[in-house]
Amino acid sequence: MKLNTTKISHYLLLTLIGVILVPSVFAQKNTPNIILIMADDMGKECIGAYGGTYNTPHIDKLAQDGLKFNYGFSQPLCTPSRVQIMTGKYNYKNYSEFGFLNQDQKTFAHVAKEAGYTTAIAGKWQLGANQKLPKHFGFDQYCLWQLSKPRRDGERYARPLIDKDGEILQTTDEDYGPDIFVNYVLDFIEKNKDRKFLAYYPMALVHDPFLPTPDSKNWNTNVAARHKKDTLNFRDMVSYSDKNVGKIIQKLKDLNLYENTIIIFTGDNGTGRAIVTPLKDGSKLPGGKGLTLDRGHHVPLIVNWGSGKYNRHETDNLVDFTDILPTIAEAVRANVPAAWSVDGISILPQIKGQSGPTRDFIFSHYTPIHSEGANKNSARFFRDRRYKLYSDGRFFDLQKDIEELHHIPAGKAGAEGERVRKVFEKELAKLPSWKFGDPGVKKVILPGLEPDPAFADKAD
Repeated sequence: MKLNTTKISHYLLLTLIGVILVPSVFAQKNTPNIILIMADDMGKECIGAYGGTYNTPHIDKLAQDGLKFNYGFSQPLCTPSRVQIMTGKYNYKNYSEFGFLNQDQKTFAHVAKEAGYTTAIAGKWQLGANQKLPKHFGFDQYCLWQLSKPRRDGERYARPLIDKDGEILQTTDEDYGPDIFVNYVLDFIEKNKDRKFLAYYPMALVHDPFLPTPDSKNWNTNVAARHKKDTLNFRDMVSYSDKNVGKIIQKLKDLNLYENTIIIFTGDNGTGRAIVTPLKDGSKLPGGKGLTLDRGHHVPLIVNWGSGKYNRHETDNLVDFTDILPTIAEAVRANVPAAWSVDGISILPQIKGQSGPTRDFIFSHYTPIHSEGANKNSARFFRDRRYKLYSDGRFFDLQKDIEELHHIPAGKAGAEGERVRKVFEKELAKLPSWKFGDPGVKKVILPGLEPDPAFADKAD
């Protein structure tokens, strides 16, 4: 039989073209969707899976089916955490002031966009007062509180003040901000069910003011009750947060997207200090927001990627917010440029039940550049599961002294403690110098993205 060499050559050429062009498309179709949910002012003690007594069945099930990190760490306050999780950098590199993200920074949304994903953000912004900023930072669409209008102009709960894709929503006391945000996320998922997407959901709940939810008994008492502050509402606010997480999970299942969507649930810092949470073991834990104590930055971190992928469902490996961007990058098969100077490591191998790099310690550079009351807690420290060293030399055994009441003098921490102290001292010596009261990095504002100077409000 005589071969048609012309046809064969043509076939080989098409095959070669396919090899060149198809892989990126193939990889994009086989990468997971990403949903990052970050509750506002919710320490790990609020979640049932971490020993809390509030009603959180959907989040607990997410932990039961997925992977619960017992040692996940944020920053102690909202904006420092938001800057860190979005950019993958420690605050000493790019934090300029409270309520602002320097406009020369790249985020995990840029990573996803580069990989061909469509992106959205819904919830609390607090990173600069300009409606162009969400798109500038990599989000195709947005529905946000504290974007172009300050908190003093309107709250986030009943009658919320919300920017939605360039429009200020007209709301009444019948409208509830968290419902608007979660419905926006659900609609985004529905519209993009046939393409890859990343949704960032920095929740409005459970930050103060502690107000009724639509599921609270006093929501329907009278309209004025919806604006009456009471810490007793906190339990309902936690439950409503869980309810909204459940809505997202159900939407993914309804659209057959759940099995290939990575859901990350965390909190931006410790619980508000007005709240004391009863735990299942009978103890009570006061909120630690703004403090560098364990209860100020030890947050829930639960990751789920479908079902049946886990040999174990919890880990004591250390993770901090710088690890989220490289994790997303590996998941969407994107490279993070070295010029971005990202500090984190990917936890994707852990999520997949594989061996991979893990941390020996976490680092925090915390200087909120906020109010005098907040700034007094500024500090730089290294810690692991047991020991903690501040840059001023204070050293603590957290296993014995979680509230850091008794600094351990040099030479008095035992063989293991002193070994860890030396490791931390060496790590601190590698960093640029810093002392209490030093300013943040220079604020970067790009032409056309100037924030409204009247926005400045540090009440949050």
